[in-house]
Amino acid sequence: MAEIKIQDEDDVYRKLQEHLDQMPIGFPRAESGSDIRVLKHLFTPEEAKIATFLRFGWYRDIEPLDQIYTRVKNTGMTLKELEEILDNMAKKGSIMSKKDGNKKFYGNAALIIGMYEYQVNKLSKDFLNALNEYMGEVWGAKANPTHYNQIRIIPVNIDVVPENFIAPFDNMKKIIEESQGPFAKVNCVCRQDMKIQGEPCKMTKHEDNCLVIGDMAQHYIDHGWGVQISKEETLNLLHQNQEEGLIFRPNNAQNVDFICSCCYCCDGSIGNLVKLPDPANYALSNYYAEIDPDLCSGCGTCINQCQMKAITQTDDISSIERKRCIGCGNCIAVCPSEAIILQKKEEQYIPPPTMDDLYEKILEEKTKLKS
Repeated sequence: MAEIKIQDEDDVYRKLQEHLDQMPIGFPRAESGSDIRVLKHLFTPEEAKIATFLRFGWYRDIEPLDQIYTRVKNTGMTLKELEEILDNMAKKGSIMSKKDGNKKFYGNAALIIGMYEYQVNKLSKDFLNALNEYMGEVWGAKANPTHYNQIRIIPVNIDVVPENFIAPFDNMKKIIEESQGPFAKVNCVCRQDMKIQGEPCKMTKHEDNCLVIGDMAQHYIDHGWGVQISKEETLNLLHQNQEEGLIFRPNNAQNVDFICSCCYCCDGSIGNLVKLPDPANYALSNYYAEIDPDLCSGCGTCINQCQMKAITQTDDISSIERKRCIGCGNCIAVCPSEAIILQKKEEQYIPPPTMDDLYEKILEEKTKLKS
């Protein structure tokens, strides 16, 4: 088998970091070298070199093998050898992949959403130590300095009435019912992460509460990272997550590829929101909850269900602090007296059609910010 000659390992990883940093969600340089340590956990030197020939694209926009080979063949590697290496990289969760019949497609993945999530069931302390150092040092706003989020928040109450109150792209039940699938349930990589660090989830004992749909689901199924489930099982899973008070966070597109079910103790972004005095100003959501004091029985059930600590009680009547409410709908789902209703924000956010459209917008704005 032909091998790509690597004269300077550190140089090939640096070139990969610079290559990945050109993606919509970048991979910024860390002066401490934590960026390179993360990459060394995910790529061998040869794989790192191959990854510099790949382009970024979400599942509908990654390149076919033969097209990638036009840029790699000068290395002396055969098409079959390239396919074997790319398949192994995809299995490791270093890159994206999909199949369409006998045709294979591959592309670079962002660190988040992407390589980190693909490490489900195979996380190690060494990798997490390197990742946490890197995330704390530079990743965050430097990876995506734009105002476009990769994830949004939608109401958990999938049986909300009337249905036409909620836009189709925010209606969880409609999203599932109208999807062609496939569907897969996946262990939550964030909960696995925190468990390895000695901080098991405080809200649920279940780990298999993340959902992937369509091409992304097939990716997880093909690599054995997720279990394929039916449409009915998918709705049942969401009902379970709703009952446990988890927050539904799909990708920020009308075509939904995944739905995270998040908690303040394991998901960093939700945990950071709780610490803010005004989470509503930072969460991407079209709704907020409101309590009718005449219907409130003062049972306090909603207080215990709210992750954002947005609900307080005075004289046995609960009320919601608007600046803390992120419109997740968990309080509505558990209110026994139906005293809480979902309200639309005056300005409604319409997500782009697909993740490819979202990343195009992010890259366009990043380019403007650099100029």
